Formats: sequence, structure tokens, C-alpha cells
Amino acid sequence: MSSDPVRVLHVSVVHRPDDQRIFERECRSLAAHGHDVTYLVPGADVGERDGVTLLALPLRRRAERWRHAPAVVSTVRTLRPDVVHIHDPELLTLLPAVKALGGRFVYDMHEYLADAVRTRHYIPAPARPPLAVTADAVERALAARADGVVAVFEDQYAGWSGGPTLRIALPNYPRFSRFADEPEAAVAGGDGRLRLVHIGTLAESRGVSLMLEVMREVGDRAMLTLGGPFPDADYERRIRAEIDADLTGCVALLGRVPPAEVPRHLAAADVVWSPWPADVYGQRRISTNKVFEGLAAGCAALVSDLPGQGDVVRGERCGLVVPATVVGHAAGVLELAERREITAAMGRRGRAAVRERYCWEAIEHRLLDFYARLLADTDPRSDAGPLPASPPSPAAP
Repeated sequence: MSSDPVRVLHVSVVHRPDDQRIFERECRSLAAHGHDVTYLVPGADVGERDGVTLLALPLRRRAERWRHAPAVVSTVRTLRPDVVHIHDPELLTLLPAVKALGGRFVYDMHEYLADAVRTRHYIPAPARPPLAVTADAVERALAARADGVVAVFEDQYAGWSGGPTLRIALPNYPRFSRFADEPEAAVAGGDGRLRLVHIGTLAESRGVSLMLEVMREVGDRAMLTLGGPFPDADYERRIRAEIDADLTGCVALLGRVPPAEVPRHLAAADVVWSPWPADVYGQRRISTNKVFEGLAAGCAALVSDLPGQGDVVRGERCGLVVPATVVGHAAGVLELAERREITAAMGRRGRAAVRERYCWEAIEHRLLDFYARLLADTDPRSDAGPLPASPPSPAAP
């Protein structure tokens, strides 16, 4: 392989220029280790940031994202990257064009696609189950032709057969360096209530309605801060109306929180809350970056008993794991409110666990090893097998 810097193009038509998985972790790490990295994404401020070149696609509505294809192919033709690393299933159809131009093609699966389709508010409910099955089958068929695949969990490869054999799992662990110095709290918590925070996508499938029901149950024992965008305008209007009706004193909406502002809002809380409903995600492993960010900021965690978060919180003794119900989460809030000294100790244990095991710094080498094998002289699809990718085991209770 040439000693010249390897040209890498990351592409998304769905995510943001400051996306934590794409820009903050993957692009920055590759750039820091000598690769020539470009990130093509709608709405970017064109220029260089943290060693990564940002190129912009126009902002388009969801139904018009397909119109990005010519611009993406044109950019690939101009840059002639050694690797095109895509982050949206919509872009899998560009694989033949990329391969024709001589580049390696990597597909990054941010979520379980079939499950995501089942929760999309803009798809008519009767159409979601058959579309989920179809999307899953098409994703597997197209991804099989890629040179490598990246997932959040190894579980996402369940049932896959054939290529590519070059696969890794990169859980959504934050850079601990963002939380190395605990910032001052953004909000003073002088009224004695337990301070809960949830920052992320605000959707019913993430437990937002459940949280409001819990806040009605616990009364003045707690206050909740919600940060993040609502993907569904109708749902946002409904939630805002509920808060205005009877929760104005205990639930606050921040809107979208830029990544740079996330640490200080988390540091203002006692507990990071992740009440993902079991009826949506079942027993699939989930990895919510915001839980690990909350732990890094010293919060205790209150989470639904789902694989990927429940086992970590239970094993590290850094919070409470409860049934994914209003009753379960209300009991968890009340217990944490009543046992404040234990809540604080949970937060300290969680912060230490993220620093040592559940941070990007601990798994960054997986991405670098993946790229080394991808760019080896031999065809990565003929490799003997996938890279080791199991997340670290939680400490014993």
C-alpha cells in the first residue's frame, strides 16, 4: 500500500455535521492518525475542523434525500477517495458507482433498521411491519457487497451469511476527554428535588410519554429537563400541551442541545434517565450514547431493563435498572430521591467505569485496526474473519 495519506470520505444525508458517532469519534480519530478525512453532509460549514475537511450538501426534506445521489457520486469522482464510508442505508445503492471508481466501500449501521422502520411516525402504521421486513432483507443483500461493515453491536449481524467478513462493533461510547474536567452546573439545584435529565431524540419510542406519566406520579419530588429535537411535529405539539397543562413546574424543554453544551447540562443533574420501552426494542441490545455521557458527567443512571444498558448499570452499580413501565420508573425515581447519598455514590462509580471501560478512548483501536485491514493489499472480503469486537464486561457487583 502507498505511504501517501489515505483519503477517506464519510458521507451522510441524514445526520448532522456535528454527529457524535461520525464526526466526533470516527472522523476525528482517523484524521488524528494520519488519514486525509472528509465528511460530506447536509448543512456543513465548509472548511476544516479538528483535522477533518467538511463539505456541504444542501438541506433537503426527508422525501427528497434521494436527490443527493448525483452530488455524492460527483464528490467521489472528484476526490477519488481510497475509502467511502457511508452512514445511511439510503446510500447503499451508491455502492456500484463507488466500486467502479476504485474505492473501498464501508457501511456503518447506526441502528437496527427493521426496528427503526417500525417506529417511524411518517410511515402509515399498517405498512410498517412489511416494510421493516423488506428493509432488513434489502439492507443485508446490499451490504453483503461492501468491503467492510461497522455496527454498534455484534447482535446486528445476527442471521447474516456471506460477505463481507470484515466486520466490527463500535458501541456508542463518548470521548471521556469531553468530561475530564467536570464543568460547573448550568442550573442551580437548590430546591431539594431530584434533578433528572434526558438529552437525545424526543420521541414516544424513546419513552418521553412514559417520563411525563412518571412525573405526574412523583409530584414535587423531582424535576426533569428534556433536551433534544422532536422528529414528529404532531407529537411535539402534544407533549408541549401536556407540559403546559399540568407539568410546567417540573418539566423543562431545552430544545436541541449542541454537543459542546451537553456536558454542562448533564453536570447540572443528579440522574440521567433512559426509559426506552421494551415493547419497541424487546431484548435487542441498545447503546444509548447519552446514558454513557451522563455517567461520564457523574450522574447516576435510571434505565429500563434492556440489554446493552441494563447489564452495564447493574454490573457497575451506577444506578437503578427497572421494568420499562410507568410503575417501574416511578419507583426508581422515588428511591433515588429518598437515597441521595447512594445516588451520589452511584454517579461516582459510573464516572469511573466510563473513564476506564466505556469510553471511545478504550475502543478507538478497533476502528484503526479495521481500517488497517480494509486497506491491506489483499481483498478484505477474503479475510479469515471479523475483528474481535465484544464490549468490555461489566465489573462484578
